[in-house]
Amino acid sequence: MTSPSSTTGRRWWWIAAAIVVLVAAGVLFAVNRGDGKPSAGDTTPPLAASAGPRPSRSEPACLPTVIEAGFAVVGQSVRYGVVARNDCPEAVINAAVKIRVVDPSGNPVAGTDEQLPDLVVLLPGQQLAGAGRFYLDKPGKVGKVEAAFAAATPAPTTAFAAWPRQVSVTGVTAGAPDSHGRSTVTGRITTDPANTALCSPTASLILRDSNGKIIYGMTGQIRDDQVSFELAVPKATDRSTISVAIALGQPALTLDSVPTAACTA
Repeated sequence: MTSPSSTTGRRWWWIAAAIVVLVAAGVLFAVNRGDGKPSAGDTTPPLAASAGPRPSRSEPACLPTVIEAGFAVVGQSVRYGVVARNDCPEAVINAAVKIRVVDPSGNPVAGTDEQLPDLVVLLPGQQLAGAGRFYLDKPGKVGKVEAAFAAATPAPTTAFAAWPRQVSVTGVTAGAPDSHGRSTVTGRITTDPANTALCSPTASLILRDSNGKIIYGMTGQIRDDQVSFELAVPKATDRSTISVAIALGQPALTLDSVPTAACTA
């Protein structure tokens, strides 16, 4: 004969088992319902497929172009000149020229940039020459000097409104060589308008042969409105085409970069 306490215990056991079965069935229903549709009581909107962030398509920086380059090897020093042109719609500041010296086979030549062309500021449409110097690690043949602008920052042309419209060097003359074969090349800086102040000027001498090819370049000294260079003028130089270019502007790695570059800060 079964006691009342035993009967009551079995009853509670069956009730507990039924609850467990109902809970398990509910979980199974929820898991199997994988159609992605919200239930009647679900107010959470479905997640839309994310397109992901789109990469920005910023225009590449407009850089000036090196349109001509030439050189001479003096000992282990490569003396070169370049001509650059700014076809960008705006002025550029902090313009940096990168040089690559190669042998006749086109392989890079080991050496050091002793001086790069000082062409840090170019106005729209401006064409300007600059000179530099590369020192070879050891004597050897040089086939070519390759030059290109590696960087430049656009700047409003109006920031350079105080600059002269034109800067030129007149009366360029190469004197007779001394006992060591060195000559002094001189010239006078003129501006339009006259007597306009110059912003950090640099003078570059460019020598060409009878075919108009650049065969030498070097920077010189400026005292007031006079420029001068001391060098052994190469025999192949066409003396009627000796020219001096004046570059203006200065590097501007500051918060007020444009006024600094234009010497108005």
